Amino acid sequence: MDIISDWAFRIRRQIVGPLKTRRVRLYGVGTAKSGTHSICSMFSKNVRAGHEKQALRQIDIFFQWREGRLSDAKLTDWIHGRDTDLALEVDASWFNVLFIDFLVRQFPEARFVWTIRDCYSWLNSEFKRVLHIPSRHPLRIKMREFLHDPHNAVHAPEEAVLKENGIFTIDGYLSHWAAHNEKILAAVPEKQLLVVRTGQIGARAYEIADFAGLPRYAVHLNRTHEYRNPVKRDIIKEIDRNFLEKKVEQYCRPLMNRFFPEVKSLDEATI
Repeated sequence: MDIISDWAFRIRRQIVGPLKTRRVRLYGVGTAKSGTHSICSMFSKNVRAGHEKQALRQIDIFFQWREGRLSDAKLTDWIHGRDTDLALEVDASWFNVLFIDFLVRQFPEARFVWTIRDCYSWLNSEFKRVLHIPSRHPLRIKMREFLHDPHNAVHAPEEAVLKENGIFTIDGYLSHWAAHNEKILAAVPEKQLLVVRTGQIGARAYEIADFAGLPRYAVHLNRTHEYRNPVKRDIIKEIDRNFLEKKVEQYCRPLMNRFFPEVKSLDEATI
């Protein structure tokens, strides 16, 4: 977007109001702890960006739909209503993958930036999140159980440290990592999808803006790594190493070979 067209947009927005016009629809669709917060924060205030907006409502709607209490038509109406109410140009949230098929179908002009993190550093970051901010809201607890413990799995002796700290099994986490990322690959047309490794968000920030159709000068490079978890403990290193590597091979190796071919084991991961 050139400067003249951007200024014209800004004037139009002032005249008709921020909720009546927008330049683009960019959805951030990576997993939690993959950089969706940074995708939102990297843009200036001139860009309507939101991270996990109406999160609890999204969880509630998802379960209503999944449990048959909300039809596809009603879910579609809700998606359009939310889109109109928020009028976001950048909607970055892992929750978007819950409705990814609907978003692709309803907004064919939308773009999707998929931030992907190697499974080792992602797993360790998820563990840190539980230690730092454990889920307390009933809907968030229900969602975490749905994602990471759908079958009430029993912890193996090799991962006893997870049970001791109130963390779900490695099976639960790594199967979710694979399912989330595979769903994006299956649902989003290649021409609408930009794949960005989490560690490269800053280096590719202008590319993300170009892909979205947003002006480069709206990018704040100093905000491309938001929300650093203060927890320093790396529980992943306290799990039996052979057990961990077998689980990675079981759930994650195809995607890891494709997007992180250099990360063959925990030794090559940056955690």
